[in-house]
Amino acid sequence: MIKSILISTFILLCATIIESSILSNISFLLVVPDLVLICSLYFSLLNGKIIGETTGFISGLFLDLITGIPFGFNCLYRTIIGYVAGIFSNIIIISGVLIPMLSVGAATLVKAVLIKLISIFFPNTNIFVTGIISYEFLFEFVENVILAPFIFKFLSLFRSGVALKSTQERIDNV
Repeated sequence: MIKSILISTFILLCATIIESSILSNISFLLVVPDLVLICSLYFSLLNGKIIGETTGFISGLFLDLITGIPFGFNCLYRTIIGYVAGIFSNIIIISGVLIPMLSVGAATLVKAVLIKLISIFFPNTNIFVTGIISYEFLFEFVENVILAPFIFKFLSLFRSGVALKSTQERIDNV
């Protein structure tokens, strides 16, 4: 379990650096795709609730340290998303194209709702909250959904290092 968390943490750190340093400087992207959310969702769906909430918290911690958002903001909603996605780890098999797209689309929608709710508790800060009915959300949603199968396929290369149990064991447990 420690090995899985360490490898997942390293991958999340790399995704955070790519997202905040490289993708944020590409001028034709209206909104940066949330690579960190996609990666932590993959780990959650692969391993379950405990790894899901752990990687969600770690990814939020990395984003809180890099961005100027109040400490704990990203940690809170990403931990919730990781835990909820981990609940479905015994039900969803993450290979293919459609399931990653649907799960990342749902996670992006839940992220927008949670950010809206949590931002109520941070009234005097400069948190940029987009509405669910906005161009920013639409572009982020589309970017995340399109990138999901590619990122899931890429992360499957590291499956032996990050998976706690095999797919067959998960199916047998259901």
